[in-house]
Amino acid sequence: MKMTVKLRSVVLVLVIYIFRECYGEYREISDVEYASMPDLFFLDNYEKCLALGKQAVFCTLNFELQPLVENETNNLWNIIKNVSSDPRNYRHDHLRHGICVSTFCPNFDEDFEEFSVKDVVEECYNNKYKSLGLKGNISNLKCDSVQSKYPFDIYDIIFITCFLFYSIFVIFASIYEGIARYQEKEVYDEITGTIAGQLITAFSIPKNWNRLKSINSNQDAEKLRSIQGMRFYNMICVILCHTVMITFAVPVANPKYTENMTNEPLNMFLANGNYAVQTFFVISGWLLSYHFFQMLEGRKHLSLRFLLVAFMNRYIRLTPTLAIMIAFEATLLIHLGKGPYWDILVGREYRNCRQNWWTNLLYINNYVEKNNMCLHQTWYIASDTQLYLLSLLLLMIIWKNQDKINIILGSILTIGLIIPGAISFMNNYDIVIHQYPEVLYDLRGLQIDAWHHLYTSGYSNITGYAIGLTFGYIFYKYKNKVLQLSKMHVILWWILTFGMCNFIVLIAARMYDPAFRSSRLESALYWAFGKNVFALGIAIAIFGFSQKIGWFARSVTEWKAVSVLGRLTYSTYIVHTAVIRIRGGLMRSPTYVNDYLLLMTTLGDIVLSYLVGTVMCLMFEMPISALQKLMVPQMKRPTPERGSSEKSLKTLDYDACDNEENECSKV
Repeated sequence: MKMTVKLRSVVLVLVIYIFRECYGEYREISDVEYASMPDLFFLDNYEKCLALGKQAVFCTLNFELQPLVENETNNLWNIIKNVSSDPRNYRHDHLRHGICVSTFCPNFDEDFEEFSVKDVVEECYNNKYKSLGLKGNISNLKCDSVQSKYPFDIYDIIFITCFLFYSIFVIFASIYEGIARYQEKEVYDEITGTIAGQLITAFSIPKNWNRLKSINSNQDAEKLRSIQGMRFYNMICVILCHTVMITFAVPVANPKYTENMTNEPLNMFLANGNYAVQTFFVISGWLLSYHFFQMLEGRKHLSLRFLLVAFMNRYIRLTPTLAIMIAFEATLLIHLGKGPYWDILVGREYRNCRQNWWTNLLYINNYVEKNNMCLHQTWYIASDTQLYLLSLLLLMIIWKNQDKINIILGSILTIGLIIPGAISFMNNYDIVIHQYPEVLYDLRGLQIDAWHHLYTSGYSNITGYAIGLTFGYIFYKYKNKVLQLSKMHVILWWILTFGMCNFIVLIAARMYDPAFRSSRLESALYWAFGKNVFALGIAIAIFGFSQKIGWFARSVTEWKAVSVLGRLTYSTYIVHTAVIRIRGGLMRSPTYVNDYLLLMTTLGDIVLSYLVGTVMCLMFEMPISALQKLMVPQMKRPTPERGSSEKSLKTLDYDACDNEENECSKV
């Protein structure tokens, strides 16, 4: 009995020791103790400060707290240290403030070039917190004054001038094509049928609008209509996640809300919702595989020219629109506003695009200068493009060895599973990238190595894309067959889609438990299978929709309105982060965050992103698509199927907006 008591005591001491080593001597504190800590976030009146004219100096800073006297009992410092030791909380020993130095520091001289602003501000803060038994050091000091940091330069002028001339030409093309519409059909065809007429009308907004909202009646397009709806709903999820990221990247008035977010299991749809991007990879691989085999029916030979033309069409279709957005973010974006956090959220993007724009145009931005990426969300476009090229080569091998397709696809799926698992195991990465407050603040999560190695890289997404290739081939083989499905098949479909996808996301709630510890092997297995199981569920969902199962889920994904909105995905995807960054950069005071505010903010970001995306699509993406078909060689099927038009099968790749030729977005 005594031995049992001693053993229990030893185990208890050991558990306490391990817990303290991992989390520090954390204990639950009362609301009164929490409120006694210095304000984690504070912002002076920015506009009032800049109104001081030449004397105006507004600075954002971190003040890193320390006890005034080491090894002396200080209850307030113990509370701060205790709260900060929990990784679920902010570092309350690092105050994030924005102050008007001119009024905050009485001894500040407007001729501040003669001495260090940092020294003056640090002295002011030490005097302020001295009575609390605290002192500290200033870091990340960024100051703003009446004079803009970013005056207009030659690049800004060039962009504005080119945009104005282009807009005038689009207006001219719209009027030209609009007037032709009032003529007889023969006259209209004669006006718009010439090479010059085709080039001009490619830029007509009314014509592009009709192309955008038209519904394709092709039999195969009807079966896959759910893809457009899934694009749209997935884009909503992406905007939601990025809205939350920007909201918590700047000061909040109630930090406890952020600190408690991951305690709610349902919030895993936000914290672990990055799996949603796997939907795009599955769709991309599915459509590529299906159209590849459909186009090659009747061909006896396949040359590398086919692959070059296919890739060239994709590059020409995607790159000009992307380049226009990069040019906007590298020039005009920075001049659209100002604020205490404008430089952090918008200025950083501006500088990255000025320096690293070329990596985006080569689609290597997820590898080169990845910590200073221009248009962070375009990591997906780079990864997808890399996998697209790899898949073209793979499909060429499969086409020549269709008797070995199971072995080839099985090998790719296996390799895709092994790579992220091996990377996680070798680097001993945590089982998930925990979306804790300090990770979200200032977008620090985008600098984490695990994020780049296991999420944004092309090699970590091979399996998701390969699942799409596999199901695209299955759909191609069985598109003209009606599968006999029993009620048990339908029930299994629901389990393998909504059940499996939701499970793989919500299971992360267990991984956010402070007591949870994962082994290196467990982390490797979750990184290998987690997002790929989600991708499998999405592929099964699309295949089920094509077989007319899914009840209300199929109805909402095949709704005609979302089919149109789904074609706007590419343009909306590349513009939505600019919309969200501008909103965050214009912030003037800490935001009081709650569920209702997040909902309304997300809805606003969705609406504005789609409005801007529509303009981008009509003015740039669709004209580029039309010009591509006129000026770039297109691969044609030698013998179109009965009931299918030859032009609907012209291109291997999918266009973002154009439904006139049965095409849709790659994103």
